[in-house]
Amino acid sequence: MAAPIAKKKRAVRQDEKRRAEFEASQKRIGRRRNFVGLLGVFPLLASLGCGSGTFIDALCVIPRDWWLLIWAGLFGSFLGLTIRLVLERRKFQREAAAGPTA
Repeated sequence: MAAPIAKKKRAVRQDEKRRAEFEASQKRIGRRRNFVGLLGVFPLLASLGCGSGTFIDALCVIPRDWWLLIWAGLFGSFLGLTIRLVLERRKFQREAAAGPTA
């Protein structure tokens, strides 16, 4: 009689642990994505600011194409992390909707 109750408690604890791990993972990826997004602003501003007569002109020593290449790489990383966040969230929601597996 106590065995089914223990199994239910164990299942609840496992679900709570899985949810906590998922939320921690989402936070880590979200912070990384925000950092990459912020980092991507600098090469974009450097490439667009050349020739504007501001302090950014010192960065114009590096060709504009290189700045855009760096920005494109960072933007691709940002998009990849965003897609990963969405896909992992969908996967978690599908698994949660399916219920516990035996």
